[in-house]
Order: sequence, then structure tokens, then C-alpha cells
Amino acid sequence: MTVNTEKIKLIVCDVDGTIIPGGQHAISPRLREDFHKAMDKGLKVMINTGRHFTFLQPSLFDDLPMDLIGTINGACVNRRDGSIVEKHPMSEAQMHTITLLCLEKGIGLGFKFEDRIVTYANHRKFVEGYVQKDTPYELTVLNDTYERKHHLTHGLPLGTFLIGADSSIRTFVDMVPDLQFAWSFRGGFDVFSSKVTKATSVEAALREYGLEWENVIAFGDAGNDTPFLKPAAIAVAMENGKDDVKSVADVIAPPCIEDGVARVLEELKLV
Repeated sequence: MTVNTEKIKLIVCDVDGTIIPGGQHAISPRLREDFHKAMDKGLKVMINTGRHFTFLQPSLFDDLPMDLIGTINGACVNRRDGSIVEKHPMSEAQMHTITLLCLEKGIGLGFKFEDRIVTYANHRKFVEGYVQKDTPYELTVLNDTYERKHHLTHGLPLGTFLIGADSSIRTFVDMVPDLQFAWSFRGGFDVFSSKVTKATSVEAALREYGLEWENVIAFGDAGNDTPFLKPAAIAVAMENGKDDVKSVADVIAPPCIEDGVARVLEELKLV
């Protein structure tokens, strides 16, 4: 690799498929050690995920003394104690349109509110498609599919996740302006504002740390990662990622399952 790392001060990583392989719940001992070495050298480490704060793997808090966490695809920035640095809710009109379409088409709908994930349509379908088996996450999802009033006391949702047939979900993509539908897995789509992306949460961290994009190395594997990969000084796509993600990368890392992030950090001598 011949990229310039001289100005790198912040390592930003997606979580699922980037630092934690599918079916696992923690980063590898090798990556944990590398992150700590990087922080000992004065670099900051930030995770930047589509997950809600309540769905973060508990191991991340044991393994990483991180200050800021980007959640809900950039719509929320949390401190490690869960307090919110900034948030970007969707509009009420967008919330109602998505709800009606999901009810009509039988799509599982989970809204990511400030406090928790709440279903407004087809609760069981959403939970079975979104929540990993044998984990406690199901208990954190609130079923509000009958009254649909959580927003009245907790504010508008910050993000959305849909569970249903890809063809059904794609049919109404153009019916909700200013929202992006990012394929996450078969039958699962992240939905977020085109004006609020994972780049938004990184920008909040840059303001907090007094840094610029030229100080960032970013790692990701999915379509919702491209907004913060593109402006980074060094953009790293995982080999297991989508082709559109790889197309914006400066470096292609080995697959997540092969500790690709650690291997790139080591090769670039950032640890």
C-alpha cells in the first residue's frame, strides 16, 4: 500500500461485516490489541453503525474505551454512557407514509427512536427478521403496532428498518422523497434521510476533536458506509463488501472474517 498516513488521527469503522463477522458478537483479540495500540499512539477510534445504541454488542464497551459512537446511520451520535450529542429525526410526513405503506404491503416496520426500537407494523415479522436468535435484543423492541403513538411522547423516529420481500420494498422507494433505502441483507433494508448519513456522525466527531476529513481513515462494507468512505483521507472497503462500496475505496481490505481491519492498520503502520 502506498497511501499517505501522516495526517491520520481518527479511525472510523462500521461494525457488522467490518469489525465483527456475521454470527459473532465481539471483535477479535488481535483487533482489540491493535485498536488499543492506535489509541496509545494518540489516535481516536470511533464506531459508526446503523444499529440503535440499545442494539450495540456489549463487548464493544468492554473492548474499546471509545468516546463517541455514531448510531442509526448518522442520525444519532451517542457518548458511551448513551447520552446524545446530536440527533436528526425524520419528518412526521415521512413517518406516516412509511407506516401506511408497510401496513398495506405486510412489511415489518421498526422505527429507531431516541430511546429504543419500536414496531409500528407487523411486529412479529420485524422481530423474526431483524433480531438475532439467542440474544436479549428481542426484549428491547417495543410492540406499538396497534396504537402507534410512541412518537407522541418520545419525538419523531431517527431511522427505520424494514423486513419484507425485496421486491415489495423496492416498489415504494420512489414514494418517500428524501429517504434512501440501503439493502442490508436479503429482505432487510435500512432507511435513512439522504441529507443525514454516516458522514453526518463523523462530522460531529470531527467538530468534537478539532479534526478534518484529511485526518480520517474509514472502514466499511455496505451501501450505507459509502457516505463516510468517500470524504475520508483513506477509504477502506472490506473484501466481503458490495461492489459499489469497493468502487469508492482507496484500499480493499481482506474479509472481516480474516481480520481485514487489523491487517490494514498493521500494514499502514498505524498501530
